[in-house]
Amino acid sequence: MTIDEKPFAVSPGDGPVPAVLVPRAPGQSSINAVIRHAVTAAARLALRRASTGGTMSDIPADLKYSDDHLWVRPDAGTGLVRVGVTDYAQQSLGDVVAVTLPGPGDTVEAGEACGDIESVKSVSDLITPLTGTVRTRNDDLPRTPELVNTDPYGRGWMFEVETDPATLDGRLAALMDARAYRDLAGA
Repeated sequence: MTIDEKPFAVSPGDGPVPAVLVPRAPGQSSINAVIRHAVTAAARLALRRASTGGTMSDIPADLKYSDDHLWVRPDAGTGLVRVGVTDYAQQSLGDVVAVTLPGPGDTVEAGEACGDIESVKSVSDLITPLTGTVRTRNDDLPRTPELVNTDPYGRGWMFEVETDPATLDGRLAALMDARAYRDLAGA
């Protein structure tokens, strides 16, 4: 079947799409390997389309959120707060390829850039949601920035900030809860 003499396939969700030719890679000994490669590539494309097509983002209720799409998780009673990028933000960015983080001992100011995150689409500043001193950072991210995409609330965390425990509750109250963030993100 052709449209304008070009082969096509029909996807119920996307309509006509061009046929995909996956050339045989060097060292592949059978058509089965080529088919496995094509199926894997198609699955990845489908997942990417689904993640940018308005699917609901994961927004944990136990976190606080900034309007710059960062989450914070306080460590009860210590003044230590872990910071990361939200699931909504990582979906919007696309594949993360590099992350620059503040170093231990650096002072960060709420509302100011403290690093950046680079994706295949853009480079964005990391705007810290709280003022304090960076105590640790996720040193896995420079080597494996894709953790931001695969596990934004777990292994893809960014850095930890120490703040004054006496003022932390007030600072956290100024951030959004999950419901308010869901409204902001339209998720």
